[in-house]
Amino acid sequence: MDSREAEAQLKLIEQAQAAQEALGRSEVGWFFLIWGMVWLIGFLTSQFAPAGWLLWVWLLLCAAGAGLSAVIGLRLGRQVQYTQTGPKLGLFYPVFLGFCLLWLLLVRPESWQETAVLAISFLGFAVVVNGILLNVRLFMWIGLIGTGLAVAVYLWLPAQFGLIVGLGAGGGMIAAGLRLLMRGRRG
Repeated sequence: MDSREAEAQLKLIEQAQAAQEALGRSEVGWFFLIWGMVWLIGFLTSQFAPAGWLLWVWLLLCAAGAGLSAVIGLRLGRQVQYTQTGPKLGLFYPVFLGFCLLWLLLVRPESWQETAVLAISFLGFAVVVNGILLNVRLFMWIGLIGTGLAVAVYLWLPAQFGLIVGLGAGGGMIAAGLRLLMRGRRG
């Protein structure tokens, strides 16, 4: 193989890697879209529906979100190989969720707002840890800022907590997901 052939092969490899990375980034948009819908519907329901509905609504929404995420994750795993991080993250979140449920049972929050702000802080912690492990500073900032904003709304505007978090965080995730998906279709 001469230098031109080697250069052409290297260029093909780089193009394939770039296409795979772009596909992975755009597919992440589905996760934002799914969980943004869960948050939007869940928090708006929490704000306006009777308290007796909340457990069942959230269980249904989380089950649907988890199921759809699993389908997207399996599909993404076939298309983009995350050999070092994929299995670790796939195991991290279910284990972390188990601990979060244990902590919620031990703490026994008195209101749905307390439960929600604790759950958001758990998720923020998980996002920060993933940012540290994956060396992605954006994840660390998202986890820290998102948690800080949720705590601020909980402390200063508790009566509007569900409305603000539903529209702000849920709507923001939906917008980010749509943007990533549209960017992936163009790219």
